[in-house]
Amino acid sequence: MPDPVSITILAGVTLLAFTIAGVAGFGGGLILMPVLVWMLGPREAIPIITLVQVVGAVSRVGLNWKEISWPVLKWSALSSIPISALASYLFVVTPAPIFTRLLGLLLLVLVAQRHTSWGKGRSIKLRSFVLVGGANGLVSGFLGTPGPLVAPFYLAFGLAGVGFVGTVAASALITQLPKIPVFASNALLGIEVLYLAAIMGVIAFVGSIVGKRISGKVSERWFLAFVETLLVLSGLALIVQG
Repeated sequence: MPDPVSITILAGVTLLAFTIAGVAGFGGGLILMPVLVWMLGPREAIPIITLVQVVGAVSRVGLNWKEISWPVLKWSALSSIPISALASYLFVVTPAPIFTRLLGLLLLVLVAQRHTSWGKGRSIKLRSFVLVGGANGLVSGFLGTPGPLVAPFYLAFGLAGVGFVGTVAASALITQLPKIPVFASNALLGIEVLYLAAIMGVIAFVGSIVGKRISGKVSERWFLAFVETLLVLSGLALIVQG
């Protein structure tokens, strides 16, 4: 169990992470991951991040319920739910450094693509979210950090603002829930994990509320710039963490 000073640091990072997630729709797990890995190690960090992100996602879904794009979520869920459960089992038995770096590189490529002549103005069809959801389920199950991979595709579909935040949160929720039984059956949800997750979950809920209030004051132009900046930082962080 971390000492009181470490728990205080963790609480501050959690509040910052989920305030940012409340504005951008994602990023909480990526910000928390290096801190938790440093304190507890990767096998303990990913289950905790999963539980905390469930709380954070539930709160953002509730706060942005009316703006969620349910058709996008429906097509994503068809593949993301079963693949997330499978990928969480792969996490239990497989090291992930190479996969982590590849994901970071992919995020950088996707952001860069949006600013090329091929990517500008390009849209994505609704049924394509079956593939997007499957890829997100794989990443979420294996690394515990849903959101960054789907963000460029949600932007290309035309989602922005609270609609973007709410839909990303709902997508995160459906990829996180199938992982919990897998982690529990492999003895990765011990008392210490549940205790820390409960504390951080409460803080994540508060951060989501703060982020919601901030997001309502951000223009679409600045919102897109903020999300893309976070995607670039997320990609670089994954490459370094890998």
